Amino acid sequence: MAVELRMLQMDQTMTKGKIGKWLVKEGDTVTEGQPLLEIETDKVVHEQESPADGVIAQILPEEGSDVPVNALLAVIAAPGEEVERVEADVIDVPPQTDQSEKTTAKPSITTKTQPSSTIPSNIKVSPTAKELAEKLNIDLTQVKASGPGGRILESDINRFIETRGETSTGTERLKASPLARRLAKEFGLDITTIDGSGPEGRIVRDDVLQVADEIPAQVLRTEPAASEVIELSGIRKIIAERMSMSVQTNASVTLHTEVDATNLVVLRGQLNEIVQEQEINITYTDLIIKIVATALREHPNINATLTDEGIHLLANINIGVAVALEDGLVVPVVRNVDKIGLGEISVQVKSLAEKARNNQLTPGELQDGTFTLTNLGNYGVDAFTPIINPPESAILGVGRILKKPIVHNDEIVIRHMLTLSLTFDHRIIDGAPAAQFLQTVSQYIQNPYLLLV
Repeated sequence: MAVELRMLQMDQTMTKGKIGKWLVKEGDTVTEGQPLLEIETDKVVHEQESPADGVIAQILPEEGSDVPVNALLAVIAAPGEEVERVEADVIDVPPQTDQSEKTTAKPSITTKTQPSSTIPSNIKVSPTAKELAEKLNIDLTQVKASGPGGRILESDINRFIETRGETSTGTERLKASPLARRLAKEFGLDITTIDGSGPEGRIVRDDVLQVADEIPAQVLRTEPAASEVIELSGIRKIIAERMSMSVQTNASVTLHTEVDATNLVVLRGQLNEIVQEQEINITYTDLIIKIVATALREHPNINATLTDEGIHLLANINIGVAVALEDGLVVPVVRNVDKIGLGEISVQVKSLAEKARNNQLTPGELQDGTFTLTNLGNYGVDAFTPIINPPESAILGVGRILKKPIVHNDEIVIRHMLTLSLTFDHRIIDGAPAAQFLQTVSQYIQNPYLLLV
């Protein structure tokens, strides 16, 4: 009996994933637990495994497609079993925090789209490609398919139009050479307003240049030449979407404060002398993680999230630690930080960071964070405005520790100073409680020995 492979939800905020790479092809024999494809989310590249033994009867979304959670990815049949092919289109779902509003695609493996009377029955075509072809009166027998199993996708229709040098405008077709269309785009001109002088009214290069010459130079839109174009795709694209969602949906406010971290520097040195035989190296990040966890226990209203039911004060304190990668960043989570020792925190942070850099993090190590810490001190940054990691309500940015002359005990002395930047969601947390939490964190940094009390 055929088995469906569907897009898994790898964390509570995930609404879609991107098909990074198929590791198998149709007709391949697979075993249960065998990796079938790579899925890119905003946090990690994950291999999805086969749920059963069998043969890949059909692969639906192509590489690079955005696919919603629970959408059908592939059909796995028993050896010799015949399965009707499924006609399912890829649906691009915008990120949402409300899980009840997610759009998912659930085609049955027994359903099959009936071909239109204007499309030959032997041609496989996605619903959106079919609609576009009918709208433009395109003969699908002339279109080269790139989808799985010879399926024509919407991108194939657009590529066919590009090759013919035509642009869709409603139910009509505007004839223009590729060069003319490119020049019109560079000059910021609406190509539909340009009269064509080529055969059958086709718009050519000179037509565009003539219109451009008649427009004052300051009106024309020009773009600076790029030395390199980096495609916004994969993890980078999803991070961009998630950060945009955070800024658009949160009422973000950032507070900055400068703290005397001299005693923290001294304590770190003393601790590392004690634990050096255990091959443990306590970092400032480790110490601040412990300080933040202690402060969150004293200020539970900061350790919260907003849902349709209201503000949820979270029982566990799970701190995400931002780790920079070449193509983005991920935020692995240290769980129950207030209940474990500093040495264990240090070991876990280093282990998670190493896994992140080697792309070995599991979905579970990226889930259930309640607060995030991001440290840019190693990059020489003094202060910055961190962006909240949804669905959390706050994030703490840590700058570099810098020696400065300050007034201490009525004397000008050199002390180690540190700037903290707390961004919080004003829908959940008011300014005064946020400032009180930041004040508590500052007090523990100034007097870290209080952690021992």
